[in-house]
Amino acid sequence: MKINRCCPIDPEMKLNWENELQEDSNSLKNQNIDETASLLKILSNPSRLKMVLLLSKRDYCVCEFVILLNEKQNLISYNLGILKKHGMVDSYYSSKDKYYTLNEKAMNIVRCLKQNLILC
Repeated sequence: MKINRCCPIDPEMKLNWENELQEDSNSLKNQNIDETASLLKILSNPSRLKMVLLLSKRDYCVCEFVILLNEKQNLISYNLGILKKHGMVDSYYSSKDKYYTLNEKAMNIVRCLKQNLILC
């Protein structure tokens, strides 16, 4: 038998129902939800997702991404800039080449994606 919980008439049931709804509402006010949604939006771009997955294995320079992803250098740099702006990658110079590395925040996201989604 299905219990109708929506908009109860009984005052005690209504109070319990409203309290449950308030608890549910409070659980959605966590700022991590907005941050997570933002990061998922960034990773919804296939090129950026590929870059992050590659960077989870080792550091790469732009010229390597150009070859691996078969994309133009300016597009690679643009996407890396977005990842860097949102705190997912860091960069450093080795000789004249700029290398990108995945930071710990992004590494945790990649681990979660690999464990829970169909990613290799």
